[in-house]
Amino acid sequence: MDRTFQVDLRGVVDLLSHHLYGSPRVYVRELLQNAVDAITARRATEPDAPGRVRIEPPELTGDGTLRVHDTGVGLTEAQVHELLATIGRSSKRDELGFSRHEFLGQFGIGLLSCFLVADEIRVVTRHGDEPTVHWTGWSDGRYAVELAPADQARAEPGTTVTLVPRRDADQWFGLPTVTELARLYGSLLPVDVRVGDTPTTAGPPPWPTTPGAWLLARALDELGRPAEAAKLRAEHGIEEG
Repeated sequence: MDRTFQVDLRGVVDLLSHHLYGSPRVYVRELLQNAVDAITARRATEPDAPGRVRIEPPELTGDGTLRVHDTGVGLTEAQVHELLATIGRSSKRDELGFSRHEFLGQFGIGLLSCFLVADEIRVVTRHGDEPTVHWTGWSDGRYAVELAPADQARAEPGTTVTLVPRRDADQWFGLPTVTELARLYGSLLPVDVRVGDTPTTAGPPPWPTTPGAWLLARALDELGRPAEAAKLRAEHGIEEG
């Protein structure tokens, strides 16, 4: 008789911390990747959609949590159940019908990495005109989903991720540390990344709105495959150089 694997989330997080991620600090990178990918997905159908990511460490939220706000595509209730609560579900990109090289990371694993520094993750998200959805996940494997009441609905599409720090992870949430990590991982991202009101992006990056395609084309050039690189640039409107 076939049986289903039982997943110990704490064991998975321990595996990630010792074998996949070199340091808990990568949680900032993963959150930024998810935010930029969500903005990329939204701009595929709304080219003029805003591209903003704002990080608020505990010193700014005032309640001991860290929050990351983005103006991305957001998730529906069905996507929240499927993509935030299934370990190993690789990405929301395929669900939205986009090719993988348009995106920076893997949504499910990226969010899971936040359990390296947090005991609880809260996601408030809205997709298009759909209702705002609240998802809460705990490091022991439990999660809850509910539709937000009218007075807690997001005013526009996008997502806010809130992390409740673990007691032994406070050093990763201080304002100077978060600012340093946001600059390290976000300085070349093609969106406006801020910690509070402080910009961390260094200016326009050397690619258009498809950084994955730009990087892949450069790699094909280096591998001596100029025809494939030229085709990729033509498909995505990327200038030579």
